[in-house]
Amino acid sequence: MDLNWLQICTEGQATPCVAPIQLAYLVALVIGAVLLGIIGQRSRDFTTAVLTLMPVAVAINIAVGSIAFALRLPIYLDSIGTVLVGALAGPWAGALTGILSNLIWSILPIPGGAGPTAAFFAPVAGVIGLMAGFWAGRGVFQIRSDDARVGRFLSLAAGFAAAAIALLILQSTIGLTVDSADPNSQNRFVVIGILIVLIGVAAAWISGRTVFDLQPSDPRIRTYLVGATAIAAFVLVFSLFRLLFGPTGYFSTVNGKDPDGDGPLGPLFGGADLSSLALADPSGLLAAIAVGALVGFLVYTWARRGENSRLFPVWIGGATTGLVAAMISAPIAAGVFGGVTGGGTDALVALFRTLGLSVFQSAFAQGLTSDPLDKTISYTIVFVILGALPITVRTMYSRGEATVVE
Repeated sequence: MDLNWLQICTEGQATPCVAPIQLAYLVALVIGAVLLGIIGQRSRDFTTAVLTLMPVAVAINIAVGSIAFALRLPIYLDSIGTVLVGALAGPWAGALTGILSNLIWSILPIPGGAGPTAAFFAPVAGVIGLMAGFWAGRGVFQIRSDDARVGRFLSLAAGFAAAAIALLILQSTIGLTVDSADPNSQNRFVVIGILIVLIGVAAAWISGRTVFDLQPSDPRIRTYLVGATAIAAFVLVFSLFRLLFGPTGYFSTVNGKDPDGDGPLGPLFGGADLSSLALADPSGLLAAIAVGALVGFLVYTWARRGENSRLFPVWIGGATTGLVAAMISAPIAAGVFGGVTGGGTDALVALFRTLGLSVFQSAFAQGLTSDPLDKTISYTIVFVILGALPITVRTMYSRGEATVVE
């Protein structure tokens, strides 16, 4: 256990210490965790089974998250346990699990720990737990192919698609680069961002009241759901491929020049140079499209069988959770750490900085790149775990019977 960083900084001291205002922030987090525990207890979600599951979930978060941090992956994978508890025990238990995970992680002498980074992002972990409980209560882990609620998730996906298309069009026409010395350029960036959000909201609202206004047992539900699952699989695999193998992706940074090579874990991958795995465009882009299309076709074939297409709502829940997490984490990453947290996502922040974005804009762009993908993967893992649990185990938890797959 390493608590050296908890000392208050003296004049001129930078590390390891925290400023008084930051220490007050951490104290507020601890108080918030206590209040969440009281709320959860009053809501009767904290049964003996839940209290037993939470330490296991915290351990999963820290173990997997520290591995991702040590490998400097561009995703986190530190909220699998949080989502699991949120699904089985409700939002309050999920939020408390997330906050405790980050607070405990910050005092452990392991990758990502022994410092304030994890602790400062505890509110983000708490919100992830709240949203996991929220989405589980809306049935993302149990919706079937004849459920009219599928229309809501399809309309959300239509909103995401419309916003993404608007972003690509604006980027290829007027451009979205920002001149930090030009206030007009920064104001234009904000206005364009708001416009993109409004386009997405409008598309979701219109589609939800027209083409995706579905009734229970409507035969179109299954057709739409199968197609949407295949398209979502393509987007997910394409994004992951680009994040890892793109010309500025993860492997482009694994060049044998590890800045942490003298650390306790030694150089990343033994100092191997894996930068040749980063594929230059256009061949890299074409490869990503080909792999994504192949996986999308295989998923389409698979989704047509039984209830396999039910993964689509899970992915929408994960993507929306990631978007909210990105919006909350960006001010923390930029304001407290200057966008540099020591993990693999720093490479993305540096990339966006070279494009002319400010520290906050770069941290926000990095979050929009990593968080939706990260949370989608986490939700998928939890979906698999829930499907493997016997019904007798699920019903041990306060929300398990109503919020998991049948």
